[in-house]
Amino acid sequence: MKVLVIISILFGVAYTLTWRDCSKTPDTDAVTFHDFQISPDAITFPGQVHLHLNMTFHRVVEHAFIDIEINRMLFGIPIKLPCLDESMVIGSCNNADACHIFNSILRDPNHQTDYGHQAENVFFAAIGHHIQCPIPAENIVVNDGSFTLFAVADFLKLLTSGNYQFKLKAKDSKDGPYNIGCMEVNATVSDSVQPVVG
Repeated sequence: MKVLVIISILFGVAYTLTWRDCSKTPDTDAVTFHDFQISPDAITFPGQVHLHLNMTFHRVVEHAFIDIEINRMLFGIPIKLPCLDESMVIGSCNNADACHIFNSILRDPNHQTDYGHQAENVFFAAIGHHIQCPIPAENIVVNDGSFTLFAVADFLKLLTSGNYQFKLKAKDSKDGPYNIGCMEVNATVSDSVQPVVG
C-alpha cells in the first residue's frame, strides 16, 4: 500500500485502477493475491482512501526484495519511468528491501501518521500482529482499511495525467527468481482540480 500511495502522489491527485495477479509461477509462489480494491474510485489529496485486500502467504517468507516497474502508456506503448529515489523507493526501482522497510516503520516513533505507519496500523487491526520478517504462512484479509492522504505539493499537481501500469514483483533474494509473488495495477491518473470560471 505504501508504494501505491507514493505512486499516486507522484503522478496525480486522482485515479481509478484495475489489478491482476501477474505471477508466472502461481503454483509455487509464496503469495497469492485474491482481491485488491481501493475506494473511492476517484482518490483525492488530501482525503480518505479505503483498502480491501485478500492475500495468502503459502509459506514463511524470510526475506523479500521487490522490483517496481512504472510505465506511462502512450498510444498503447509502455514508456518506463526511471527510479527517482532508491532510498524512498520512488519510481521504477529494483531490490526494495521490504523487510528493512517493515523494521524501519516499527522502530521509528517520529512518523506515526505517515503512510508506512498507517499501513502497519491497518494490517495490525486485520491480523493482530505487526508485519515483519519472517512473515508467517497465513491469510491476510483487510476489510475497509482507512488511510488519510496528505496534500500534494503544487509542483506534483502539474505532472501530466494519463494511463499508467505499475508492476511489483517480489523475490527471496536480490539476484533470485521472482518466487514470492507479482501484482500489476493499471491506473488512469487525472487531475481533480476544477478550473476556476469567471
